[in-house]
Amino acid sequence: MISNAKSKEPLLAVMFGVMVPGLGQIYSGKVKRGILFFSIPIILTIPLMQYLLNPNTTTNPLLLLLVIAGIAYNIFVIVDAYRCAKAYNLSNDLSRDITAGKRILLIAGIILFVSVLNPSEIVSRGISMYIRNNMVQAFKIASRSMEPTILKGDLILVDKTIYKKSVPKRGDLIIFIYPEDIKKMFVMRLVGLPGETIEIKNGSIFINRTVFNEPPFINKYYYNKGDYAKEGELVQVPMDSYYVLGDNSALSKDSRYFGFVPKKYLVGKACKIYYPFDRSGPIK
Repeated sequence: MISNAKSKEPLLAVMFGVMVPGLGQIYSGKVKRGILFFSIPIILTIPLMQYLLNPNTTTNPLLLLLVIAGIAYNIFVIVDAYRCAKAYNLSNDLSRDITAGKRILLIAGIILFVSVLNPSEIVSRGISMYIRNNMVQAFKIASRSMEPTILKGDLILVDKTIYKKSVPKRGDLIIFIYPEDIKKMFVMRLVGLPGETIEIKNGSIFINRTVFNEPPFINKYYYNKGDYAKEGELVQVPMDSYYVLGDNSALSKDSRYFGFVPKKYLVGKACKIYYPFDRSGPIK
């Protein structure tokens, strides 16, 4: 028996468990157990993120089972926190020292944490926001401008770090802020680099007056449409901008219409399709 030990309130352990996985166990005297329960999601998340962000990997329905397993894990940790608090009291011959009013307040607090003020959710949202703003973001394709490379309705992942450590390359599928409406973002194929001249002639792309017919531009027909791709006219890309085209030239509203994409409007590079599962994989 531990001298001068104070009883542990199971409902308080539950509240701590809702706040941060493992905190309820630490409160109940199971420090190593609590640290383990806190660490497991982090340890498992790192390889999972590496797998998802690798362009050469595919996604499948088994990942949905991981989401369900994650929810079940959180429930288990919370229930275990309650049991640890009760076990602590039992092993030390202690009784619960809480009034009915305090018990009601604790239950109300747990409900409040779960539904409104869940700190763990706030932290996870903060982490998700940081990842989304600085590392990787998911997008749903809303048009047919990149068919057949990317289909309308595809869900893709965009690497936001790549252009912080390297320069954009011709052929990259870039995500950029639409110059005519900064609330929108588009995905297009990067064609023209700063300072180059671009001309579309007989369905082909001419860069600095030389036809460019290499992958991924081979076997694609580009139409003379818009003010920036008139037949017989060259356009020069400004030094701080890029010229982009959609793979589906017949339907794409690209640089032929709105002009150039300023460098500051580049968001990242489309790296993989993650849904639907049968199309999951790298984007080329």
